Amino acid sequence: MTTTETSPAARHMNGKAMLGSFAMTAVFDVGVTIVVYQWAKGAGLSTQWAYVLSGVGPLLMMGITWVRARRLSGASLIILVWVLLSAAAAFIGGGDDRLLLVKDSAITGGFGLACLVSLLLPKPMMFFFGAKFATDGTRAGLDYWYGLWQYPQFRATQYRINNVWGVAFILEAVVRIVLAYTIDFDVAFTVASIMPFVVLAGLITYTITLGKKAQRAGDARRAALEQA
Repeated sequence: MTTTETSPAARHMNGKAMLGSFAMTAVFDVGVTIVVYQWAKGAGLSTQWAYVLSGVGPLLMMGITWVRARRLSGASLIILVWVLLSAAAAFIGGGDDRLLLVKDSAITGGFGLACLVSLLLPKPMMFFFGAKFATDGTRAGLDYWYGLWQYPQFRATQYRINNVWGVAFILEAVVRIVLAYTIDFDVAFTVASIMPFVVLAGLITYTITLGKKAQRAGDARRAALEQA
C-alpha cells in the first residue's frame, strides 16, 4: 500500500506535548519578549534598544527547540526578525504622530513582503509557522511535518497559505498608511489598532479551514488507495 501524507500511522501527535509547545511559545516568544521590553523601558532605555533586547525571548525559544528536537525553530526565527523590524521602524522619525501609524504598517507590511520573498527559498515562510503550531514540537512531530513536504498536495496548500498571508498583510499595511493621512488621526489610530487583529483572525480562520479541507482530501485519496 502506498503511504500518503494523511496515513494514520504517521499522524501520531501527542496532545499534551502539543499543548506544552503552545505554552512555551506563549511564555518565550511572546511573554518574555513583552516582559523584557517593559523592563527595558522602565530602566530608562530607548524604545529602539528595548525592542532589540526583547529579542531574547525568541532566541531562548530557538535554543529550547534545538535541544528538544535538534531543529531550528523557524517560527521563532521569524518572530525574532519581526522584533528586529520593530526596532528598525522605531528609529524612523518619531516626532510625527501619523508616522507612528506608518511605522506599525512597515512592520506588518514587511512581514507580508517577507512571506512573498520566501517563495524564492526552498520552503515558504508559513511552512515554518505550520511546523510551530501544527505539531507537538517534538523530534517525531517535526520530522512528520517536514516529511509531508514530499507530497505535491501538501506543498500546494503551503504555498497557497503563504501567498494569502503575504498579500493580506501588505494590503492591511497599505490601508493603514492611507487612513493615517486621509482621515482624522484619532479615528485612524483606533482603526489601526483594531485592524491587525481582525486581519489575523480572518487569516487564522482561513488557514484552519483550508487545512481541514486538504486533510479531508488526503483521507479520501488514502481510502481510495486502500480499496484499490
